Amino acid sequence: MANEISNHYSFCLFCFLAATVFFIVLLRHKKPRNTNKKRLPPDEMGLPWLGQTMEFYKSQRKNSLFDDFIQPRIAKYGKIFTTHLMGSPTVIVNGANANKFLLSNEFKLVVSSWPSASWKGQDEISLYRSTKILTFTIVFECFFGIIVEAEMLRTFERVLEGVFTVPVQIPGSRFWRAKKARVEIANMLIEVVREKRMQMEGKIEAEEEKGGTLLSQLVAGMIRGEINEEEVVDNVVLLVFAAHDTTSFAIAMTSKMLAQHPYCHSILLKEAKDQGENLTQDDTKKMKYTWQVARESMRLFPPIFGSFRKAIADIEYEGFTIPRGWKVLWTTYGTHYNSEYFQDPLSFNPSRFEESVPQNFPKRNPRILATQCINSQAGSQYPKI
Repeated sequence: MANEISNHYSFCLFCFLAATVFFIVLLRHKKPRNTNKKRLPPDEMGLPWLGQTMEFYKSQRKNSLFDDFIQPRIAKYGKIFTTHLMGSPTVIVNGANANKFLLSNEFKLVVSSWPSASWKGQDEISLYRSTKILTFTIVFECFFGIIVEAEMLRTFERVLEGVFTVPVQIPGSRFWRAKKARVEIANMLIEVVREKRMQMEGKIEAEEEKGGTLLSQLVAGMIRGEINEEEVVDNVVLLVFAAHDTTSFAIAMTSKMLAQHPYCHSILLKEAKDQGENLTQDDTKKMKYTWQVARESMRLFPPIFGSFRKAIADIEYEGFTIPRGWKVLWTTYGTHYNSEYFQDPLSFNPSRFEESVPQNFPKRNPRILATQCINSQAGSQYPKI
């Protein structure tokens, strides 16, 4: 009898706790009361906490995030709408003006803030793999003077695989493997940075006169007390991810477009032959058509889908209010596939980039983001090389 009472009590306690958790989640998911009569973007919030995360993942796995997830909602709600992704209410904005507004207000109205889950869906082909190895090696050996060893690329790839996965620390999960790989990378780079520091102690001026690598410049800043060791490592990791993964994808997609358009390929080959066998950096600046082909390929296949930001203040945009603390996702496809900016946007037409900025773009709008991920002169030349 006592056992039955105890079991009944435990069951009641479990039901009470489960109900409490459910209502807490429900209340957190519930749209905040609009006491100031602010107009929120139209929404499709989905289930509590999960929201539309599973639909987002499913589209991403199929490599059709814009076609299956973004475009139908643009058709239903317009260029700006609200959804709920990975535990956060998220406003998705589309179009060149929206992208310019967000990127020009970095640290004023928004800061970079990625949710804790997503993955890539496209299959790897041998060309893509080869370009990844090439660009990864260039970044490490040319920018940092670090010799690439076996398995280094695979370690970095494990981090990328976990960037957009469910943040569950279960041994063997993608998120767990990504966290472990990030620690391995940090430990490896710490050794390199400390060794470089020992070499440069008391020799900063001489190293700077030689020009040195980017790593030398970062370590020099660390010796002067301008940045710390952790920041040096973070900067190296950031540049490696930014420079090699996006560039290798752009090279692979450009090769794919040239294979599908032999006429464009023949023009590009002639332009390259006109510069001679051993191309220099000055030669690449003269290869206008080659750069048009690359830009058109990146328009059709953006190396990045977009980027998440977090509102650090209430944002008024296009008659809507984006509340402080909400996520904002701007997209490249929302501009690149828009006939308002590009005539016949699904066709491959490198000549549309004969002008530095397409004719229909808003004045003073930056160039397509994919061509200027890194704003320095060296960064802008790296994709061309």
